[in-house]
Amino acid sequence: MKIIKKLTHMSLLVLLLAASFARADSFPNKPVTLVIPFAPGGFVHLVGLMLSEAMSVSLGQPVVLINQPGANGLVAASNVARAAPDGYTLLLVTTSIVDVAPHLVKNVSFDSRTDFSSIGMVANTSNIFVVSPKSGIKSFKDLADKARQKSEGVSYGSTGNGSIQHISGEVLQREVGTKVLHVPYKGTGPALIDLIGGQLSFVLGDASALPYVKAGTLTAIAVSPKTMAALPGVPSISDAAAAAGLPKYAIPTLWYGIIGPKGIPQDVLAKLNVALVEALAKPAVREKLIAGGASPADNASAAYLQDTIRSDFVRYGEMIKSINITLD
Repeated sequence: MKIIKKLTHMSLLVLLLAASFARADSFPNKPVTLVIPFAPGGFVHLVGLMLSEAMSVSLGQPVVLINQPGANGLVAASNVARAAPDGYTLLLVTTSIVDVAPHLVKNVSFDSRTDFSSIGMVANTSNIFVVSPKSGIKSFKDLADKARQKSEGVSYGSTGNGSIQHISGEVLQREVGTKVLHVPYKGTGPALIDLIGGQLSFVLGDASALPYVKAGTLTAIAVSPKTMAALPGVPSISDAAAAAGLPKYAIPTLWYGIIGPKGIPQDVLAKLNVALVEALAKPAVREKLIAGGASPADNASAAYLQDTIRSDFVRYGEMIKSINITLD
């Protein structure tokens, strides 16, 4: 009887292993969907295009992009969290969606730390503090000093309430101890135009600010999270803030990663990660990311992305609580 039970257990084990190998060998046998959480046209969509082309080659099946904008990425994230955990529905995710928005919006339908499978890190992006040359502000210290000297004498533009730009401005306000005026816009572009026109004191811009800096119509005073080869001599925000007497000033950094629903089999996750790593190794992909102000991930592993999501969730939760902002 014991022998029969052992044989039965061994048979089940063999069947499970065979099924696992068969799944790994057959995946993918149809197109993979990569959901983009914003409207077409932005840098996130461009990153999605690059990855879809390169990963399609590695996987041997098309990686099809679907844009699902809404609620600053929460619509797409909620949909992907509910998708079948078979590896065929993935999300190009950003820091703001999984680590910032859940602390600002009530009743988010997912838990960023437990409701997703991590595929891998894609890239880290740079943000640039820019001012108008006409403002007389030549450094982050000048900006902080101006904010200290005159309540509401400093204004900044953001891409909306709860954005990384908004959080960065509110943290500055807390650190200098005086009011800093927040002006929300529908995008970085309009904010930069008003900055050039003198209607704002500063903007935390993305790579779209670089042409203005190169043309001399804007001045870069700091870069987050670290210095950029394209802006030699411009300090990192940590160094610039320390020089301004604000050693505790820190802001969210923006990264991109790929995640899927919780429960994707490990062998499928491994295949997807290999495809991502191979995509990021392609010179054309790396060059386009760098040109867009992004640094290809040094560590594209699933474990690194998962650890980053969990640690940033706690860190930014504490940051947002300290400045007391919420969204309805």
